[in-house]
Amino acid sequence: MAPDTGITKWEDGKRAVFMLEFDDSCESHVKTVIPELKKRGMVGTFYVNPGNGPFKHQIHAWEKEIPGTGMEYGNHTFTHVGALSVAEWDRELFRCNEEIDKCFPDRKRPRLVSYGTPGVKKENWRIGEAEIRQAVAKYHLIERPPFFGPAIHVPPTEAAMSKVVDEAIARGEMRHLDFHGVGGDWIVTPKKAFLALLDKLESCRDQLWITDPISWHKYVTERRGAKVKVLQADQNRMRLRLSCDADPAFYDIPLTLSTKVPAPWKTCAVRQGKREVKAAVVGGSVRYAAVPGSEEIAIEP
Repeated sequence: MAPDTGITKWEDGKRAVFMLEFDDSCESHVKTVIPELKKRGMVGTFYVNPGNGPFKHQIHAWEKEIPGTGMEYGNHTFTHVGALSVAEWDRELFRCNEEIDKCFPDRKRPRLVSYGTPGVKKENWRIGEAEIRQAVAKYHLIERPPFFGPAIHVPPTEAAMSKVVDEAIARGEMRHLDFHGVGGDWIVTPKKAFLALLDKLESCRDQLWITDPISWHKYVTERRGAKVKVLQADQNRMRLRLSCDADPAFYDIPLTLSTKVPAPWKTCAVRQGKREVKAAVVGGSVRYAAVPGSEEIAIEP
């Protein structure tokens, strides 16, 4: 028999993806947003400006307290003032990345970091698009999806933001909301509406993969370049190899696979390298996570 194995569109077979992103190192992110996300076990991605006042006012929190909460940081340039030369632009990206690495000293380097272009006046930009892209690539930055935020693109209300969540689920795609201030600071989303959004997301967790832009980017890239090869398939054991044409130095997130198994199997042991999990058979198939690479996947009843 040849096992029928597929890669689920989204992690853990979820219906859709949702991402929460926050710009400018606002103090309300430290005081309001992060405690609420932490309470719910949700990830948010914070596009920081380490050279600006708001970050400096809460530097201990950004450097020492927040990195251990499960939140992610993105590069929003060091000062959020633009760049008048290629050299200045390079410094803006380098110094922001340098601070992010300082906040997460245990993470490998180089690695992919999410990037969001700051909104600044046109006269503060004197470099071309090609020069911007060249520097972004130099520092392994991955540009986030186009900014889409409350109070700019959608009303900062419970109903309007809930509609974005419903659209993600209905279409089975990725959607995101990008915030500035929450309950304070600038371009403000009211705290009550924001908390209602989090409650909405919490109620939809069985359908939503709530994640960060780099994890989403890695999953999509790996899924598109992945192949499954059958090494063994019989009534006693299955052996597979999952490969991917993406660079494993940067693309290392597990993909979720679903493999059809023999009818008598009710529970499976799935091993890859030193990792082993038990997984129930549902609808004749077993679902599990595997990392593309040289290590075989073994499935046994």
